[in-house]
Amino acid sequence: MNIKFITLISTFIAVASAGIGNINAFKKYPDIVKLIKDNNKNYKSNFKNTFKDGPIYTGDGTAYGNAKNGGNCLFPKDEYYDDMMYAALNEEQYSNDLGCGLCAVVVTNSAPHKPIRVRIVDKCPECKHGSLDFSDKAYKALTNQSPGRVKITWALIPCDIKVNNYKALVKKNSNIKFQFKTGSTEFWGEVQVFNTRYPVAKVHLLRNNKYVALTRRPYNYWSLNSGSFGKGPYTFKVTLADGSIIIAKKVKMVIPGNDEGAAFSTGIQTNRKAKASSNKVTKKTIKKTTTKKASKKVVNKLSPPIFVSLS
Repeated sequence: MNIKFITLISTFIAVASAGIGNINAFKKYPDIVKLIKDNNKNYKSNFKNTFKDGPIYTGDGTAYGNAKNGGNCLFPKDEYYDDMMYAALNEEQYSNDLGCGLCAVVVTNSAPHKPIRVRIVDKCPECKHGSLDFSDKAYKALTNQSPGRVKITWALIPCDIKVNNYKALVKKNSNIKFQFKTGSTEFWGEVQVFNTRYPVAKVHLLRNNKYVALTRRPYNYWSLNSGSFGKGPYTFKVTLADGSIIIAKKVKMVIPGNDEGAAFSTGIQTNRKAKASSNKVTKKTIKKTTTKKASKKVVNKLSPPIFVSLS
């Protein structure tokens, strides 16, 4: 009886901890350890609903080619495939943690070469919790080997920091962007939210003086379950994975030539910075509205980054 009970508990612990990594995997790279710790203070307080078992994961690393578009997240291809350092996230975390746009620093346990930085642009249906499927370029940079299968450990990091020789993928103090799906009108529409420090966890639309929750579609656009967006401009409330909230007013319905195009509106944004010690928020209003092609510069500023902890 006791042996069976112990076996059952051991099995439960093994299942519960599947895919959860340890910072010791990065011990050969003290600069990376410091980066992870510095950017994950109060992690458990802020990441209450998404990636709550993080910020470090472990699993298999594989590769699936060097496509320059077509990822399940449907991000603007020119912006999100620029350096080809991307990956597909396993099905569970893609669906449950809404992982599109996540940035991570990765090391390999079984074939050490050097740490890399990647961003999630796709999902891997057959991958298990903690696993990533890389572009061939990212896999080569990680392992210095041809595509195969290796054990990896990765840590969730904000996208607006530099990692070794890898530039920040989101410019500090830049606004989040709103792009409507092709075919959208005032009567039907879907909107994508991108250029964020952390993945988008929730999107609400202000309608009739009340915020209404939008639902994320499997291809990373958000839509109403009933009714329509109506005539713009719009006010959105966006919650990121770390609990920070951005209010964007006067967002225009900007539609690209295709769903991976590059046209967006930022509106006038207000950042609400969640504090780890309380439920209160602080506000900071942003200056101007921007509706431009993605190649043009966004001038509005957000509050300083929210840093969150491993302890």
